[in-house]
This record gives sequence, C-alpha cells and structure tokens, in this order.
Amino acid sequence: MIDRRSRYTLASLATLMIVWCAGASAFELRGRVINGTTNEPVVATPVTVVDPRHGTATEEKLQTDTQGGFVVSSLSEEISMYLVQVTYAGVVYTEMVRPAAGTVQTELKVYDTTASWDSVEITIPHLMARRTADTLSVDRIFSVINKTNPPRTILGEDAGFRLFIPEDKLRITSVFATSLGIPISVEPRATETPGVFAIDYPFKPGETRVGVSFDAAYTGERYEYKEPLQYPIDEIVVMTEDPSMEVTSATHALGEATEIRGFKAYMLPALPKSATIAITFRGGEAVARTAEETDTGHEVVLMQEPWRPVSVVIMTGFALLLVLVMAFATRSPSTEADETALLASRRNSLLNQIAKLDDLFEMGAVTGEVHKAERRDLVDSLSRIMYRLERIGPKKSKAARQGKKDNA
Repeated sequence: MIDRRSRYTLASLATLMIVWCAGASAFELRGRVINGTTNEPVVATPVTVVDPRHGTATEEKLQTDTQGGFVVSSLSEEISMYLVQVTYAGVVYTEMVRPAAGTVQTELKVYDTTASWDSVEITIPHLMARRTADTLSVDRIFSVINKTNPPRTILGEDAGFRLFIPEDKLRITSVFATSLGIPISVEPRATETPGVFAIDYPFKPGETRVGVSFDAAYTGERYEYKEPLQYPIDEIVVMTEDPSMEVTSATHALGEATEIRGFKAYMLPALPKSATIAITFRGGEAVARTAEETDTGHEVVLMQEPWRPVSVVIMTGFALLLVLVMAFATRSPSTEADETALLASRRNSLLNQIAKLDDLFEMGAVTGEVHKAERRDLVDSLSRIMYRLERIGPKKSKAARQGKKDNA
C-alpha cells in the first residue's frame, strides 16, 4: 500500500514528466546539398548537424541520398539555432537553421574550387588611423567579392589573399576573415615579397571581409603609410578617429573630407594594381588606453585550419567566457579583494568587446543578426559580473578594516 508521502512524490514526478514532455517539442529537418558550380545534387556525402551550444558536439551525422537529400527527425525546438555542415573539396560549408513547428526545409550549396582571382572585385571601405600615445594603430578592412561564373570557391596552392603590412610595423595586432558574417582570426603567411603576406582561406562566392590591424611608431607625431596595391582596388576610404588629425597624400589627391559614421573620411576611387598609395598622418590627440583595452581582442590567433567549422571557434569563445564567469562566482570570501579586481578587469574587457563588436557592425564586417546575437550574450555576461560586483560592494581600506577589528 502506498502511503500519503509516496503518493505525493509520485504525483509530483508525474507532473514534472508531463511538463517536460509538453516542453520538449521537436521538429523535422529536410535538406538538400547542391553543387552550386554544376547545379547537380551532391550524393553520398556526409552531413553533420551541430548543436552550437555544445561547441563541437554533433547532434546528427548522416549521408545524402541519390538526390542529394537528407532528413533529420526529432530535433528540439528549444534550441535557438542548429548548424548544418558539409565538407566538400576541402572546404567546410555551413548553413544556419532556425527551429520551427513541423518541418523545416533547407538547401546547402557547395562549390568547386579555383585558384584564379580574375573575377574578384575588391574595395577597402575602412582604412582607419587611431593614435595611442606614441603609437599609431592602422586598421584596414577589405571587401572581397567573388564573382566567378559559374560560381567557385577560391582556394588552392598559392591562391591565398595577398595583403601588405609595412615592414616598419611594431606589431601585427589582428588579422581576420569573416565566415557567416562572423570575424575569425587567421594566420598571415609570409610570402617571398617583403611586407606581403597571404591568407590561406576559402573565399566563397559572394562577399568575404578581411581585416588586418598593425601598430607603428608615431615618431614626432607623424607616420607615412605606403602600400603597393596587390590587386586593383575599386575604392579606398581613409578615416581618422580623431578629427584633428591631419591627413595628406604624396601620391593622390584626397579632396575634401566627408563624414562617415561620425569619422572624418577621404575617398580614393579606382586604383590600378600597379599603384602605390602614400598617406601621411600628422598630429591628433593622444588617447591613453589601459593594458586591458590594449590586450583584449588584438592577438593574432594561429589556426592550423582557418576554414574549420565556424561553430568550434564561436563556441570556444563563449565557453571560455562562461568558465570565467563561473570561476568568479565561486570564489571564497577570503579572496574578495582579488575577486573584485578580476571582476572589474573582466567588466572592462567585456565593455571593450561590446564596443569593438558595435564598430564591426557599423563597418559592415558582421551581419545584423550576428551582431544582435553576440551582443546579447556579451551584455548578459556583463550583467552577471555587474551583479556580482554589486553583491561584493565597495571595498574598505586596510586601515578601516583594521580599525573595525580592533574595536571588536
């Protein structure tokens, strides 16, 4: 005979099961893999469905049928997004899938490869100079539009995107390329030409953004930037963070300054591959940056396979962020002073990351959807740290603490 307590326990478990089953709704994913170069279905090729919350964890792994199709059943609607990935000709292609009631249809295109850069349009919509004390930071973003017809992914031996970084640089602070609108750090490879590097990255049909930043000595409040162009450039937009900084050119007429996104800007249109641009930056107000701001988000991350699945890179960053937040939240009271310093440092880092993300969005380097999702995660992490700082409260001085102890 079941007593009253047992009946209550069983009833509670039954209620939880009903709630869990009601919330654990599922949907079916039906997809097709097409070769975008030939418009033929890609048969008998592996397809991986990834839950990006768990980094590299694979939700489903299957193969396409004779029509290039695949079906995945019982995917949870509780997850905000899945990634569908196919590796073709050495390149990983990824499609984001949003859960919905019933059946979701998706088509994933892959492409043959080429090493030719003949059908590519390149602009530099962002060449920004920022002064930090006696250092000038120069950021460039390239818009690389692959217009191959039929469409192909540019990849292969000696097919890397070539970019110039001056030999008088103090350091390279970051190099990235975009995948799904998300900046992914890549390693620049030195070429046989001094100052010229290559990025071995798959440039798929459509637009890919490439960013490169370096620091140079701002000796005498002056720096001359010279770049021999590696490709014909449709347009270069030169900008300065400080409107008081003077910009001149010994090789091109800059014309009148305009304003773009609140920055002073100069336009250089239609430059041939044989051109060399020389731009001189003078003056400007020195802005002091903390060590935290200088270090955060500026290291070149060396990747053996820069085209590996984007979810690994994204979720690794999120996982590290979560580990830091959890570590801060579980520290003992005896280390509150150290914890406060660490939390404050992390707070500044997150604020800096949010600012850089907003800058990338304004530049068009990340999509609106990615900007919204990543910013939400960063703000959520920031709110947790701010809450923890508020709980700890302001620290009393050593003298005040000692006085309280003596009075006790």
